[in-house]
Amino acid sequence: MKESGAMNNIQLILAKSGDEKLIHTMKYNSFLSLYERYRDEETNPVKEPIDKVVAQLKSETTNYYIIHFKSSPVGAVRIVNDGIDNGEQIYRISPLFIIPEYQNKGIGHSVINMILDKYDDADKWRLSTIKQEKRNCHLYEKCGFRLVGNEQIINDKMTIVYYEKKVKL
Repeated sequence: MKESGAMNNIQLILAKSGDEKLIHTMKYNSFLSLYERYRDEETNPVKEPIDKVVAQLKSETTNYYIIHFKSSPVGAVRIVNDGIDNGEQIYRISPLFIIPEYQNKGIGHSVINMILDKYDDADKWRLSTIKQEKRNCHLYEKCGFRLVGNEQIINDKMTIVYYEKKVKL
């Protein structure tokens, strides 16, 4: 099975001050093709300054993990603690990215499972993605996330959709 094989070779290493350039570069490389396709000037991480990554690393509600595959950094995932809502502990994945040459190898699926295991106090998870990116939607749905019905039209080519996964009843 592709995912379990990938998981054996994946490590999530908590990012620290000094990792912002690596994260920013991998984020840029990961999102560049999406920017070129959708030209989403206001929302694409390609347009974000490195200062945003610095601020996220300093945030008390954020943990950024560098994804290592076979000991090489191949992407990152940011986990945001959105606090308690109606008695439920909510976390958000924003963003999860893998550099292009490592995409479609089961890494994203494995990372999501690792994150869900790591944050065992979560009652609910949230994330968003591009509706037109069917592979992303498929990945999240395969991991048990469900569309919550909200959509945000960014431009005539791109719509953001929102997902949730309830992990505790």
